[in-house]
Amino acid sequence: MATARAQALSGTGVRVRERHGDGREILTVDTPGSYRRFLSEEDDEMPLTWLKRILTRTLWTQRFFWVPATLLLVIDAVLTLIIVLAVKYTEIDFSTYMQQAAIYAKGQRVYHLISGDTGPCVGARASYPALHLYLSSALFRLTRGGEDIRVAQMAYLTLYLITEVVVMAIYREARIPPVVLPLLVFSKRLHSIYVLRLFNDCWAMFFFYIGVWLMCRRKWSSASVLYSLALGVKMNILLFAPAMCTIYYRALGLRRSLVEGIVVASVQALLAAPFLMRDPRSYLSSAFDLSREFLYKWTVNLRFVDEKMFLDKRFSAGLLSLHLGLLTLWCSTRWTGISSNGLRWLTGHVNGTPKGVKAPSARAIVTTLFTSNLIGIAFARSLHYQFYSWYAHQLAILVYLARLPNVIRILLPIAIEWTWNTFPSTTESSLVLLFSHLVLLAGLYASKADDALADEVRRDEADVDKELASRYARKTRLGAKDEG
Repeated sequence: MATARAQALSGTGVRVRERHGDGREILTVDTPGSYRRFLSEEDDEMPLTWLKRILTRTLWTQRFFWVPATLLLVIDAVLTLIIVLAVKYTEIDFSTYMQQAAIYAKGQRVYHLISGDTGPCVGARASYPALHLYLSSALFRLTRGGEDIRVAQMAYLTLYLITEVVVMAIYREARIPPVVLPLLVFSKRLHSIYVLRLFNDCWAMFFFYIGVWLMCRRKWSSASVLYSLALGVKMNILLFAPAMCTIYYRALGLRRSLVEGIVVASVQALLAAPFLMRDPRSYLSSAFDLSREFLYKWTVNLRFVDEKMFLDKRFSAGLLSLHLGLLTLWCSTRWTGISSNGLRWLTGHVNGTPKGVKAPSARAIVTTLFTSNLIGIAFARSLHYQFYSWYAHQLAILVYLARLPNVIRILLPIAIEWTWNTFPSTTESSLVLLFSHLVLLAGLYASKADDALADEVRRDEADVDKELASRYARKTRLGAKDEG
């Protein structure tokens, strides 16, 4: 919690001087949530108060959110452009994307026959649904068949910056202070994924983040469309599905949630129509292949096990069990009220948000989605280097909301960034990554930042602001009378 001084200066608390009957004066800060905090004389006699007030309001409140955000965007734009111009491009998958696009342009519609150097649209690295192919085709035309890499890099630079703007808008909706925004900007690995490697994961996350922003704005059907577009690029978007289902059920009820599920499926069907009409079995088995094998040489998170165990199906089943177990824990005790109210909570929400209960807040929506994704990443069968883009933009908000000592909250993103920049991965880097994920999950569970029951009875932010303003005006008038 912020100090009394910080809340008084920031505008999230109202500074009040009260005169008691015995003549004593006591300084307090009235804060949202009806907390009253006492101030010392030192608090009342601060040098450079105006500067501290500006800095505090700029870094810790929403009042000037876009001032530091815009400054960071400009800095990041210049930094990313320098990286494009000064650092050599590394070919990994982009040429394969272009080869796949060339085959598609020639009229091939049997999905498993659309391939490139590193495999077909499903291969050792990932499953690529239809929208991946359409985006690759657009880049194929834009870059003269993939020959003009610099044009492709500039396209990805633009994508990177727009994605960053959308992510900052999500943070704004969730009322996260701008002080955490630098964590979005200074990631070496994330810059590499976007403008030096040109991975298609970036497009999937772009569509997904727009969908999250739309959810925060209560644009549910539009969010469903954007979620499906993200899923149409890459399957990792399924990691958000459990959280999305609970959010929709809380907000919309069972029937409307099923309708939104149909929206997601319909968008997938429209995207895949050219391939489904030609060979539906080929498309479904290729674009959404859940049985593929990962390559041990690329793993970032499981280097501490040997290759034999890495490829053992029992080991994969164990990871899946842990994944499902944690999802069940969070779903029953955090994302819903099932653990406290049982079936009563489910039946109470079957038609949407009950009367007298609040719909999911933007912060609860964001935290629930990002936590679901982190659970999947923590127990993934393998993480490759480009997969860092799946959650790099989410770490700042998760670390901020986790109930952990400040020193741990500072060290966690540094440790995670270090592991993703260690190439090739080592036993030590993989263990540090796993430990960091587990510590962050423990902090999030302890924080109850995504607790549905608490979120349903929260006070309206507008009501809190009005109450504080009214109280401040009343105290100001009383103070003026006393001084007179």
